Amino acid sequence: MATSAATLQTIIDTLSKKYKFNGDEAIKILSADELLPKKMIPKGANDDGNIWASKKAEELASQYKIVPTGDGSGKNGKWTLKDIEKLLEKPTKSKINISPNALNLANEKGLSLSGKTGTGKDGRILLKDVENWIKSDDNDEDDDLNISPRALMEAQQSGLSDGDLTSINGTGKDGRILLEDVKKYITSTETDDSEDDESSSEDEDDKKPDRKKKTNKKK
Repeated sequence: MATSAATLQTIIDTLSKKYKFNGDEAIKILSADELLPKKMIPKGANDDGNIWASKKAEELASQYKIVPTGDGSGKNGKWTLKDIEKLLEKPTKSKINISPNALNLANEKGLSLSGKTGTGKDGRILLKDVENWIKSDDNDEDDDLNISPRALMEAQQSGLSDGDLTSINGTGKDGRILLEDVKKYITSTETDDSEDDESSSEDEDDKKPDRKKKTNKKK
């Protein structure tokens, strides 16, 4: 039969008085060794400031920038690897802390704000933050082609090289190469190749000797 929390408390109090030791310290020691029922565990007795049940749980949360709130399913409310994996499976709707002007500029330039923190209060993203990120991206991606995904797929399937693509004048925003631009380029190159073949064929015909004239001379 299990001893009740009240009985255990009486035992600890009696022993502490008889053998002159600190009863509260004894409870903390027994709590740390998980020898006490939940009712007797002092609040924060086992709290070492670490909310993670394992290093893997902490690393996974850090990788995906997850900040747990409340208690996990581990001992003393610690967060386990399974807890973090469950959070990853759930669709989350996070509100971005950003000023309206900064959001408009980011949307206009197609800048991803995922994982970014601004210089404003509480990490608020300001207009100057977005402008700096855009400049940084421009410097890092000067050589990248401004081309739509569908246009790039069509170009790759048609065997166009990067050199071919750089010669295409895009009709999209900021000179972006669109699917129609790639198709027109392919059509124009096919037409040019066809004309070159016809011209080459005509040149070869001109070089051929007139067999009829030679035959007449022999007669």
